[in-house]
Amino acid sequence: MSKQYTIHTPDDQQSLHIFHIDFDIDDSGSMVQMESKFYNELFNDIPDFAFGKHQVNKRLASGNGIIPIVREAMQKIYSIPEIKEASSYYTGNIDIEDKYIKRGEFGELILYHLLHEYFGADALISKIYFKDSLSLAPHGFDAVHVDTERKNLWLGESKLYKDGSRAIYELIKDLNGHFKTDFFHSEFTIISNRVQDDDGEDNEFIKELINPETKCLDKLANIKIALFAGYSSDCINSCSDPDNAFLDELKAESQKMLDSLSKGKENHPWKNHLDIYLFLLPLKNKTDFVKSLHLKLMGGQYI
Repeated sequence: MSKQYTIHTPDDQQSLHIFHIDFDIDDSGSMVQMESKFYNELFNDIPDFAFGKHQVNKRLASGNGIIPIVREAMQKIYSIPEIKEASSYYTGNIDIEDKYIKRGEFGELILYHLLHEYFGADALISKIYFKDSLSLAPHGFDAVHVDTERKNLWLGESKLYKDGSRAIYELIKDLNGHFKTDFFHSEFTIISNRVQDDDGEDNEFIKELINPETKCLDKLANIKIALFAGYSSDCINSCSDPDNAFLDELKAESQKMLDSLSKGKENHPWKNHLDIYLFLLPLKNKTDFVKSLHLKLMGGQYI
C-alpha cells in the first residue's frame, strides 16, 4: 500500500472523505505540500490502472520486466487523443481547458488510487486497456472497482475542475445520467463482456452482481458510489500552517460541497437506494497540478 503523502479526513457519517497532499518544511522554513512525492506515489499505480492487475501479471509472467511495462502503460495513456491534445495547452500554445477537462484520465487515475489504497477495492476492468486493445468504446463509469472481502462493487465518477462548485454540478449530472434503468443494463452488459474477455478468474459474487439479468435493486444493494472532485481550493492556497484551524476551514469548505451534492441527489428517483460517498481533493492550483502530472507522463514514456 502506498498512501504516505496524503492525509485522509472522513466525516463522522463516512459519506465525506477529504484527501489533501501532506505538508513538510522547505529550506526557507515555509510549509509546502509534498506534491512531487505524491505524483510519484500516484504514478506507481499507472501500470495496474492502464492494463488491470491481471494483464500486468500476464506480462510479468511472460518475462517482461517492470520498466517496459511502466513505459508501455504511460504510452498507452498518452495515446488517448485528448491527452495528446492537452500538451498544446500545457505548453502554452493554445487554450483548450474547457475541452480537456471534459476528459478525466488524471481524475480517473486519482480515483483509482484512492479506492485501491484507502478502501481495498481493485479495478474489475481497465477501461484504457479495453478501449485500446479491442477498439471498444469506454464504459460510462470512470471507475469499476470490487472489494471481494466486503462484497461491494464501487462505481465511480471523477472531475478535475478549477471550480469545486462546477465539479459538484457535473457529478450530479453524471449521477442522474448514469443511474437509471436503460444505462444501468447497458453498462453492466459491457462490463460483463469485458470481464469475460479479460479471462481472469472472478468469484460467484462478482459474476452474479455484474450479470445483466440481475435486478437493478439487487445490484444497488451491493454498490457504493464514489464521486471524486479535485479542485482549486482557497483553503489550501492560503495555508501557511496545516494546524487544527486549517483542518476546520477545510472541513467547512468541504461540507458546503457535500451539502450541494446532497441537495442535488434529492431529485434522483433512486435516491433511497444510492449509497454515495464524496471524495474531495482540494488543490493549491488545479491547472498547475494537472500540468505537472501531464509533464511527468510525457517524460515517463522515455524511461
